[in-house]
Amino acid sequence: MMYEGFFKLHYSVKKISLFLLCALFAFQSATFAQNSTNSAQKTRIKISKHKSSEIEKTFVLSPYWENYSDDILNGYINEALNNNFTIKIAQDRIRQSQALLGTINAQRLPQLSINPSVYPFKTMSKYSGIYASGDHLYLPMLLNWELDVFGKNLDKVKSARYQVKITTEQLNITKLAISSEVAATYYNIILTNELIKNNEEILSNINETLKLKKQLYKGGIIPYDNLYLTEYEKTNKQNELNKLYKQKEILNNEFAVLRGLSPDNNENLKFTKISDIKFPFPVSAEINSDLMFNRPDILQSEDEIKKAAMDVKVARKMFLPSVNLNESVGFEALRLSRLFDWQSTVYQLGAGMLMDLYTGGYKKSYLKYNKEIATEKLHNYNNVILNAVCEVENELSSYKTDYNSYLEFQKTLKNSEHYYKVAHTRYNNGVGNKIDELDARRQYLINENSLVSSKTASIIDTVNIYKAFGSTIK
Repeated sequence: MMYEGFFKLHYSVKKISLFLLCALFAFQSATFAQNSTNSAQKTRIKISKHKSSEIEKTFVLSPYWENYSDDILNGYINEALNNNFTIKIAQDRIRQSQALLGTINAQRLPQLSINPSVYPFKTMSKYSGIYASGDHLYLPMLLNWELDVFGKNLDKVKSARYQVKITTEQLNITKLAISSEVAATYYNIILTNELIKNNEEILSNINETLKLKKQLYKGGIIPYDNLYLTEYEKTNKQNELNKLYKQKEILNNEFAVLRGLSPDNNENLKFTKISDIKFPFPVSAEINSDLMFNRPDILQSEDEIKKAAMDVKVARKMFLPSVNLNESVGFEALRLSRLFDWQSTVYQLGAGMLMDLYTGGYKKSYLKYNKEIATEKLHNYNNVILNAVCEVENELSSYKTDYNSYLEFQKTLKNSEHYYKVAHTRYNNGVGNKIDELDARRQYLINENSLVSSKTASIIDTVNIYKAFGSTIK
């Protein structure tokens, strides 16, 4: 009867303990839900208040390269966006920040563990003087839950979410930079190929001219000065052509790396003709300057400011105490055969508060550190804005200047073409000489080089304008 009464009392205590545990869990869940609800309500209010601005600031890489109506260029850029290793690294960093967010978010949940232990012991009876030995066996399941009463862990989660956004914007920055670099390299290769073709003809022209002048010099018709100038022109043109060969090799290697390929894979490259390249928009096009604020680097700077402010909040809450809920339930016995008996069960439930009284000024210094970081991020944001404005103004000015040069060279090339036709006609009719015709042709090719250079520079300016405005100008 005595054992039966003890059993009922022990059973009643377990029921009361389990009830208290469930009540505490319910209270914490309600508190957590309320905090989350309040936080969500605040967030919804904030989003609804700035709903239009948030939508406008969401960066989406616009396929601006399609405005050039060049399927070959579209294929190369899409290949680079899929294979470029700098982009893959940026994607890896997003996954890293997401995994780190998961670890921080896990700190808001209960931690459950099991701790089986064996403690050998040896005692002596004070009555009989006989030694006894055995093993004290423990098989407890431990639960620890930091009650986020002051929202410490919630603020850490918010800070980690901003870090995910920051790495996402870094990926957008990388994609915008790589796509524009591919386009610029593509057009520079086209320009280099065109210059090589014209300079090879110019060099052949000079050699033919030099051959004729040598005959005239031997006949005493022209002085040596005239012959020397042509020889010097040949040397300069040969050196210029060698530089173009070198430049072409370098550009092809860079073009392969941008597309995530080995520099050896430079065969079977296709390019459009320089005459088929189209301008995506005219110089007189009206561009909304507010589009500049959709640049991914500006959005990233804004997220960095928000994260720094949240880190300051986290540092301030380090001065507050931590509240933990602890529970232990399991078995305890002196013999293995009695370990899983009902009489061997143990149960413990409690809550505690931990507050640091002295940390040597660590928390104060950590708070100051985060405040300085927040100030740095604010200055960085202003610097990014100023550089973005400067970049936009520079690219627009460059486009206007280079396009005007392109128009002027169009007129010059037209005049050179007329001059060459006149010299060719004179030579065919016997009223002109071959050297004058060669000189006219050579001048035409030189002016054509200037024309294609100014056109390519103007096209690359439009690529830089798209980049400066965050891939869209409409």
